[in-house]
Amino acid sequence: MNTNTKTLPSRIILCALLILAAVIGCTNKSAPLIVVYMPDRIIQDFSDMREHEIVSWAWIRRGFTLSNCGSFELEPVMDSSKNPNPAVVSRIEEGLKTILKDSMNANGDLELIVRANVLDVKVKPGRIKSWFADFDTMPYVELEILIADRATGLPMAKIIHFRRNEKSLKTAVSDILGDLKLFFTTAI
Repeated sequence: MNTNTKTLPSRIILCALLILAAVIGCTNKSAPLIVVYMPDRIIQDFSDMREHEIVSWAWIRRGFTLSNCGSFELEPVMDSSKNPNPAVVSRIEEGLKTILKDSMNANGDLELIVRANVLDVKVKPGRIKSWFADFDTMPYVELEILIADRATGLPMAKIIHFRRNEKSLKTAVSDILGDLKLFFTTAI
């Protein structure tokens, strides 16, 4: 006795629906292009840089010290961040001038050119945006510095530093300048 209660057309419709669902699920949908912002860099070769205990990454040419340097020229600090912040750039420029001026030796014979670039700046978000879990709520600043010999253009030091502070961007900038002062007085 035949116990099959389904008719042939219902089986065909069921198979057709399963095949249709598989075809729709397996079609190759093109994903939207994701545009990633890459800032302009002054340091092109990172292969020789190492993590440092004061700054994030550093490389110093063997034998280079700031006490051998008589003068320096600080080029205007570039701002390659996605959201430019002129107040941060000017504060970093003034801080670098002060730090380098204090570290130089008047009797040194090496002349330096110093290039600095603000890679990224993030200010503290408003109250509504800070409710979202995937939004970074801590302000930060990321900076790179290239110190080179003015006569030959040979790099003497490369520094990349990132500093975050949960209170404010102003405090993060103060912290990064404090770290750079410590680095220039102890490491170079």
